[in-house]
Amino acid sequence: MTTSETSARRRAVRLSSARGAVAAVGAFLTLAAAVTGCGSDSGDDEGASAPSSPSRPAKSSPASPTPTKPAKSPSPSPTAVRPKKPLKPSTRAELRACADGSCTVVVKRGAEIPGVESLRAGPFTVSAVGPEGVDLTSVDASGFTSSLLGQRPDQGGPSTVNELSIAVLAVVGDTAKLRLFPAR
Repeated sequence: MTTSETSARRRAVRLSSARGAVAAVGAFLTLAAAVTGCGSDSGDDEGASAPSSPSRPAKSSPASPTPTKPAKSPSPSPTAVRPKKPLKPSTRAELRACADGSCTVVVKRGAEIPGVESLRAGPFTVSAVGPEGVDLTSVDASGFTSSLLGQRPDQGGPSTVNELSIAVLAVVGDTAKLRLFPAR
């Protein structure tokens, strides 16, 4: 055998061995997938039988009372979503109580919250309430306009205008519960 024949033969043996190893690994993976698939609990195995129940019904003993069916209470399904009733909007008098800079009120679109002179903020007009949040607009005596848009309970904290903080506590339908308080 010449050197070139020996090299060629060695390559052929290596390729043959590699092909055999790849085939063995492929067969092993196929077998592993088949075995794993047999034990699945996906619920669509037609051949799998359910655990059997006793063939005789349970008898009640004379000492125990006869079992009764519990009264069914209407329970909502976990996927059902009940729409919440809108909150009752605050009266004008309740809104005027915000003039001291500390109040909790329920507002709808168009509600006017008085300004708080001591905290240099407001008055505020509620321009929108809905799933996107609460929009508040304020125009001060000089004509400067401040807008708080899309204020939500889950935004991470209150918004602050000058020295007044405004937190949205809840948005239900077309109403929102707001808390106004001095900023720290």
